[in-house]
Amino acid sequence: MENLTLPGAGSGLDIKSLVNQLVAAERTPADKRLNQREGEIRTLLSAFGRLKSSLSTFDDALDNLKNGATFKDRKASSSDENIAAVSASNGASPASYALEISNIAQAHKLTAGGGSYAGQTGTLTLELGQYDSAGNSFTATESVTLAIDGSNNSIQGIRDAINDANIGISATVINDGTNDILSITADETGTTNTIKISVSGDSDGSNTDNTGLSAFAFDPASSGPRNAAEVSRAIDAEFSIDGIAITSPSNSLTTTVTGLTIDLSSAGSVTLKVEQDIDSVKEKIQSFADTYNEVVGTIRELTRYGGEGGEHGPLLSDSAVFGIDVRIRSIIGNTSANGGEFSTLMEIGFASDPETGLLKLDTAKLEKALKADFDGVGDLLSGYAGQLDDYIKTQLDDGGVLSARTDGLDNRLEDISDQRDALELRMESVRARYTRQFSRLDGLIASLNSTGAFLSQQLASLPGARSLNGG
Repeated sequence: MENLTLPGAGSGLDIKSLVNQLVAAERTPADKRLNQREGEIRTLLSAFGRLKSSLSTFDDALDNLKNGATFKDRKASSSDENIAAVSASNGASPASYALEISNIAQAHKLTAGGGSYAGQTGTLTLELGQYDSAGNSFTATESVTLAIDGSNNSIQGIRDAINDANIGISATVINDGTNDILSITADETGTTNTIKISVSGDSDGSNTDNTGLSAFAFDPASSGPRNAAEVSRAIDAEFSIDGIAITSPSNSLTTTVTGLTIDLSSAGSVTLKVEQDIDSVKEKIQSFADTYNEVVGTIRELTRYGGEGGEHGPLLSDSAVFGIDVRIRSIIGNTSANGGEFSTLMEIGFASDPETGLLKLDTAKLEKALKADFDGVGDLLSGYAGQLDDYIKTQLDDGGVLSARTDGLDNRLEDISDQRDALELRMESVRARYTRQFSRLDGLIASLNSTGAFLSQQLASLPGARSLNGG
């Protein structure tokens, strides 16, 4: 019956419209009450979400301070980066080093070819290893033998065979305008990456002459053939640091000075300097102050008192939020025994605004404190950050007061959803009842109309009815 769309057959009433209006009138107070309660709960959830986000951001800033790693930040500089560049890892000792470079390491490079190798066959043995100039000897550490035949007996084919061997030797083809020439280079620098090329089974009958495949032969020791041209020798870097003579197969020095990476570029003298990175530390301490102020400002806004008739913060009456505010400010205001000559944040440049509770940071005073006792400032802040981090995590973790608050609000939202479902069922019942009642009324009116029409017809047929009607 609730789907009836035509006016009542007997009454002409729009039953569906009447039923809808009556159901709406009965639903409206309950809908309004549930909507209001839902709006209030969602406002509270949003407020707690803002507070949790602010606390989480603050906790991230604490991570930079609590373990003291921030105060191991170092910056390194070179007096001439065209000669050598330097970078420092956390914990490198502040110091100055005199670096003198006699020569930098270079990779071994050969060139060979320039002719046609069609029809040539044989094998090329490539070795990579240490050449000892004092003893005029070569010791291989890597080796591969390449078969050269009709499938690869061209400069391009030999190039591909060398590259596919993947033993630390690379080859490219250079065209001089007339001929293709093979450039063969060790992938790494230093005498430990010297190249040796031996030929066997050369189809022209000689493994050492300068024709056919033997044109690629090269022995770094003076006893063997050197048919390939040596473009650059394999050389170790030779340098001294603070007068200590050192050699290295690489120009990138990662273990020579603990905590430093030194990249050699050319011969010359430079001064390398390692310092505590005060600017980086100041930025992280400023981030600590800024995110603390964000937490305090958020709490102030969410718990504000708007005065008589004014708009209050959504968490004005929540004691747990006030408790978080009080505890955080209490930790900040306490003294600490961890900071060497410093015992409070105020001594290193912090000040608290008595009206707003916000922190102000005197960066000049902070820099002075860092220069006076860098590690002491680090220990002081690490202590405060550790306490704050422990407390905030208990508030944010599952089971903490904020999670308990939001879980309770989520449960209330679920309860409202259940009430909406119950209201919908009740309204369907009300709709069905009103539809039945109006349908019965429509039937009654139809019956009365039918009876009235019958009586009128009967009366009109009585004798004298025409004269009575003026007929």
